[in-house]
Amino acid sequence: MKTIRIIVALLLTLTLLYVARENSRGRPEFYTHTENGYTFEFNTVPKITEHKSDRLSLKITGPFEPGIKAIFRQSLLEQDKNTNLAKYGTAPLSVEDSAAGIFYAQTTAGDKGGRTWYYFEIRDNVGGLRASLRMPNGEPFMLKYIGEVPSVALFFHILFMFATVFFAILGALYGFDLVRNRTNAHQFAMIFFITTVSAFLGCYPFGFMMNHYAFGTIWEGVPFGTDATDNKTQLLFVYLVFITLSSIGSLTRGKIGRNIFSLRTLGWFGIGSFFVLLGIYLIPHSIQFSPGLTKAVCWLWISHIAMLYLFGQYNTWRKSNSAGKHRKRTPLE
Repeated sequence: MKTIRIIVALLLTLTLLYVARENSRGRPEFYTHTENGYTFEFNTVPKITEHKSDRLSLKITGPFEPGIKAIFRQSLLEQDKNTNLAKYGTAPLSVEDSAAGIFYAQTTAGDKGGRTWYYFEIRDNVGGLRASLRMPNGEPFMLKYIGEVPSVALFFHILFMFATVFFAILGALYGFDLVRNRTNAHQFAMIFFITTVSAFLGCYPFGFMMNHYAFGTIWEGVPFGTDATDNKTQLLFVYLVFITLSSIGSLTRGKIGRNIFSLRTLGWFGIGSFFVLLGIYLIPHSIQFSPGLTKAVCWLWISHIAMLYLFGQYNTWRKSNSAGKHRKRTPLE
């Protein structure tokens, strides 16, 4: 049974991480758009290493009569996606293969942590707009500038995050034992303690290193920032700390503190860790939300978990106090 759990946890971990990888906004995405007889086909380049150059290649087919030009529009200094796009810089696209309709723009990255926005246009000889390629929502494409991350930092970050997902799923499987009143409380608590330590190391020491080398920052989880990826990881860590502290009695075999919930309730919380993971990893990696929404969701989650823990502590104290009052006194008391 133990071996089966490990195999199931491993398969679910690999599946979850594969889904997260495929959903990542940090991977190239294919876009195609047809407008006024012109068809664009483009694979995005989501990031390039700071101070290095790269090509943004795309295929454009359509009536390229004399005077028709393919244009590259890129944000200028202090401009962003909210700037009037007509104010972006203009440069003609270079021709790579005229027969196949392959064009490209050469761009050079700035400092790590920076970003630029761009889109493509077809204009006629008097400047009239014939067609354009942007994101489906009308916004320009975004290109991030990143730094090179040392292999050691990347390896240990991935290792500890993999361990976090694996042990969280394994703990969820052991949670079913507690729900069914099977005695496995110490093993359950130990697994979640290992999960919490792995999450801490992957999120913070090595997460700090990843952010520093890649983006020139340290940590963008609340209250220090509103990066969705850092905050998703932090929300998971908060939940794991909650389970570990709630099961401290089982973890230490009664030497330090006591569990603040019944074993059955702890089992349900353990099972819940899988759904927390599922929710976090189904949100595409590198996606960004508005700062206000990010702060609201994160602080609401953290305050909810804190209140749940305090409720458990109060309930445990109340039951202990009530039991003490009803305890029969001995002649020596």
